[in-house]
Parts: sequence; structure tokens; C-alpha cells
Amino acid sequence: MKGSPTLILADVTDANHPRQICKLTGAWSPKLVTQRMISWWASENPGQSGQSMLVSLDMFSGATSVIAKWQGGYFLDGIHAWSADESAIAYVSSDGSAVKLHLISGGGDRVVTQFPAVPGRGVNANEDDAYLGFAADGSYFALVQTFTSSGQQFQVRRTKDGTLAYGQDKGTMATWTSTGERLYFREPGGTAIKVWDPSAGVSTLIALPQAWLRPVSDAGDDNVAYTVLDSAGLPHVWLYGHDGRSGGQLPNVRSTPAFLNSSSLFLVEEVACGSDCGLGQQSKSTGNTYVFSLATQTETGSSIASVLGSWPRIGQT
Repeated sequence: MKGSPTLILADVTDANHPRQICKLTGAWSPKLVTQRMISWWASENPGQSGQSMLVSLDMFSGATSVIAKWQGGYFLDGIHAWSADESAIAYVSSDGSAVKLHLISGGGDRVVTQFPAVPGRGVNANEDDAYLGFAADGSYFALVQTFTSSGQQFQVRRTKDGTLAYGQDKGTMATWTSTGERLYFREPGGTAIKVWDPSAGVSTLIALPQAWLRPVSDAGDDNVAYTVLDSAGLPHVWLYGHDGRSGGQLPNVRSTPAFLNSSSLFLVEEVACGSDCGLGQQSKSTGNTYVFSLATQTETGSSIASVLGSWPRIGQT
């Protein structure tokens, strides 16, 4: 929340009036798993070799559990995702020699694929991304990332055994749909938004060329929100809903959409900048944030500073 030095767990049933439940302290970013449990990753030596672990916390009982331990600490280390029913967890371990994708399920903790270590290089915020997530029905999970030097950076795997269902060399900016088992994505440098599903393979989703950035799906309706940069480099939020039957560009210069609930979208206001921007940067945040109502198509100023996550997640109700 604005003015708060700590992270806050809040009830956003009424998105315009968040109601604080509790504060979360510590130098870590929690991932909301269910309405009562969070998880996070921590490393002994971030950026260099050391012990890493994945931990969960029951926010009401205070009980913690160590889900996994490994030697890691390097780039991509600790990225993780839970299936909607909590029966499976996927996570990435990264050290100086390799990047490994793990699956924890009834068969224990297994490495289902691995890549060479991430090489040292800069990051292009408009093309580089790392996404790990489960399909809404839990049948598949996907790792889509642009950082390893070789191997299939776009992989969809079966949750039941970790085997490869589909893979291709390149992919970025991915998200699973709200229901079923379809994965939206584009390719680095590309403007064709595509969709993968297990029956039809890969096809074009949106005919309008758009190099979308960090799409997010809601959990209560069939919507995807994402950012697109205009010719001047200014960000605008778009909505794609109900297989293209609804949506379009939202008003004003906004970025970083996040669904607070099935009818409310969190947005960050941005303005053009000049010498006060970083290399290649065309806009910056004003510090103002808004809640956009999908029902009324209007926005209201918000007391929320940023959103780390919300529940329910894809596949949950």
C-alpha cells in the first residue's frame, strides 16, 4: 500500500477499498498459493553459489514447511509454480553449471529437463521474460524463458510424468488461459500473438500485430490483460476477452496490469520522460495507480502501490 514500508495481505473484494488482513515482514517476495498459504524462495548467496530453498507458510497457523533444498543462487534460481490443487510444484534451480527444471509430485522431486548455465549479458525488458506456470486444469505446466544460451526455451510438459508435450527454440511473454489448457505467447522480436493447445498445436491468436508485454490472466472470467508500447514508446493496457469477443485498448497511458478480482484491474500511470530515463526507456511511473472496473469501463485512483499477486489463481475458485 502507498506509504507502507512493509508488504500487506489485504481483502480486495471491494478493490477500491482494500481491507488489511496482516503485514508481511522480511526481504522476500511471497507467492500466493491459496487464501491461507504463501510460498517463497530464498538463497544463501543470491548471484553466487550457495544453498537455496523453497518454503511455504500457513499464514493463520504460522507453520512453515521446507519444500525443497538445493545448491543454487544464480539467475532464474527459485522461480516456482504450484498446480491449482497443490498436488504438484514446478521450480527452477540454477548454479554455475546448469539450469534445471524440477517437478515435485507423487513421484518425488525429479529433474525433467536442464539447460546450460545462463550467460552474463544485459536484459531487454521488452523482449526478455521468464514464466513458469500450470494450466488451469493442471494437466500441463510450461517454462518459457529467454535467458539460457541453448535448448528449447519454450517447453510444455505433462504434469503426470514431466514428459515433453511440446517444445520450440524460442518463446517469451507467456500466460495460461483462465480455464482449460491453452497457453498464450509470442516469440522474441515477434508481433504475432500465438496460442498452443494439445489438440491443435500452435496457431495465431490475435490477427492485430502486437508485441505484447507480460500478459496476465484472471481467475474468474476469460480475460487476459497486457501492455503494448505505441510508436512513441508509451505503454497502453489492452484487454483480450472471451476468445476475442470483448476487449480492446483501455484509456490513458498505463502499464503493469494485475487482476485484483474478476471484475477489477490494477493499473500504473506512466508519462513520457527524457534525460531522466534510463537507456532505451521512453516512459516512467508517476506514482499514481488506478483500479479499472471491467463492468463500468471506468477507473478510480487507488491506495495500492503495487501488486505482487492475488488469489484465487488460474484454476482455482
